[in-house]
Amino acid sequence: MTAPEKRRFPITLRALEVVAVTDLSPRMRRVTLAGPQLSAFEADGRSHPGFESPGPDDHIKLFLRDPDTGVLSLPVQGDGRLHWPQDPPVVSREYTPRGFDPASGQLHIDFVLHGHGPAGGWAAQVQVGQQLHLGGPRVSVLLPQADSYLLIGDETALPAIANWLEMLPEDAAVTAHILIGSPDAQIPLTAPKAAQIQWHPYDETDAEAMTRLIPSVPPRGTYIWAGGERAAITALRAHLDGADLDPDQVDLSNYWTLGQAAGED
Repeated sequence: MTAPEKRRFPITLRALEVVAVTDLSPRMRRVTLAGPQLSAFEADGRSHPGFESPGPDDHIKLFLRDPDTGVLSLPVQGDGRLHWPQDPPVVSREYTPRGFDPASGQLHIDFVLHGHGPAGGWAAQVQVGQQLHLGGPRVSVLLPQADSYLLIGDETALPAIANWLEMLPEDAAVTAHILIGSPDAQIPLTAPKAAQIQWHPYDETDAEAMTRLIPSVPPRGTYIWAGGERAAITALRAHLDGADLDPDQVDLSNYWTLGQAAGED
């Protein structure tokens, strides 16, 4: 299996406006952003490209107010990069774009409503008309070619899993295992016709929850993607490390750490 293609982008700071807020479930909220800076724009004597996010698991940084002081500290735009001030420090969190439609000029970001942390607090109170600054993605990993696909993740990985299922060909052989803390976390997903989507109740303190979902390691030719809590991903990585797998067929991401707010590593 060849390594998935990667695309790199200059990092651009963008100021966008919230144009819609939609609750997908009692545990997940979609914030829709729009604004001229999603397209190519000029600022401070520099030309910036339009926003792109062609991969299922891209990462953008959201810049948020300090929850204690209320101060919004922003990085300074450089030439294809951002410069980070130290006083006051920038508060940022990484999220996966849920979808970007250049035709409508709208970007969707889905938040787990965990009720704490700068991003969770912002998502809990967000209203149409508010502004949000973001940067990235810096790199995008495009869909790999594979015989089949295995996707594993907890609720924080739902946006990426949903992207995977929507982007894969209609005839793709794909299985998705999604760990949820409550039945009301289930949301409708668009997927290839033969996709197997399984929802699993779990305890987030159970670091072996992901590993138990695949007692038999998938064969070569299966692309394995997983995202979730750090200890669970570490256990899954150890489980797969002993198998005869091509490194290019495995992509595991630490999304959060138990004891910290999800998405706020």
